[in-house]
Amino acid sequence: MRALLTLCAMLVALPLWAAEGVVVRATGFAIQSGADDAASAKRRAVADALLQAALSGGASVTGHTVMDKSVITADLLIVRPVGRVMQHQIIEISQNGGTWTAVIEAVVGQGVSAECTRRRNLRVNVYAPVIRVKPDAPAWTEPLAVEVTKMLVRRLERHPATKLVRVTDRPFPRMSKARETLDYEVLTRGSVRMDEGDVGFIPVVVVDVGGAGARPDLTMDVEMVLIASDGTESRQAFRRSVKLPGYTPLGRMIAGLEPDRRQLAGQLTENIEAEMDHLLDIETCKPVVTDLTVSGGKIIAPVGRNQGLTQGSIAFTTDGDHSTEMLEVVEIGAKQSVLRPLDPGRGAKAFAGRPVRFVETGL
Repeated sequence: MRALLTLCAMLVALPLWAAEGVVVRATGFAIQSGADDAASAKRRAVADALLQAALSGGASVTGHTVMDKSVITADLLIVRPVGRVMQHQIIEISQNGGTWTAVIEAVVGQGVSAECTRRRNLRVNVYAPVIRVKPDAPAWTEPLAVEVTKMLVRRLERHPATKLVRVTDRPFPRMSKARETLDYEVLTRGSVRMDEGDVGFIPVVVVDVGGAGARPDLTMDVEMVLIASDGTESRQAFRRSVKLPGYTPLGRMIAGLEPDRRQLAGQLTENIEAEMDHLLDIETCKPVVTDLTVSGGKIIAPVGRNQGLTQGSIAFTTDGDHSTEMLEVVEIGAKQSVLRPLDPGRGAKAFAGRPVRFVETGL
């Protein structure tokens, strides 16, 4: 019976092409085991629909599916499953006896959309900026480069999905925790390492002068770097360029004829805040990803409400050499969550050290 339901779910996941990927409508099912299982069963049905959407959108599959009371067992291996679901919307949830049915519409693709139905929260640690100004650049460009980094931080602080945790003049800590215990600066000033689930921000500004002719080009390259706690980096880079005043036989043009420096600075910094918003919009649309630990028989994820997770979140394992398995949130705090496999036959030890990606069901 369950195999037939699964086949039907995959058949009704009808793909349509959209600019961002494939738009699919998928149906998932779950069996309610008791009166207290209604909320969990609804989430399982949505999770099943998300999985069907990923399959219909082209996720790579090896092996075959074995179902047991609406639960996907370890015989299913999906290389890139629910991570391909960029957006989803619940169309309908209904119950017929002990079976819950969820119908969703999802955008499935390879990229990351800046438009999403629900954003995760970013807790951001700002580290020392990287500023490089070439010696032949005008003197006023160095304080301008410093001001640009401040503009980016102010914009980050005002974004609705971000929270500024720390601003430090120290560089991003790339050494291991073991090496930090021997580092003089860490011993004397303390560690600036991020908490699990936080992100680090490093603004990079490079000012250069070049080009041929009497009026050289002044260029400013800006790179905004966001680093996740697992070392994954997201970058947004852009370049601004203006013409500097030319020269006369008497040297540089007299000050009265020189273009207004504020006008040049305005051209160099045009739309910088919009570029920062674009990076943050993309980053906050990405799902929360972390590694699981097991303690006292409980499966623990070191992320929680601080990252925007709710009781309705579902976690999917994302390691390519294992079967894709689903877990639901049973306890949630500010900094960590306790998860439970949707397959009751799977023990907690099977999830130790495995990466998971969270998807918000909306329930």
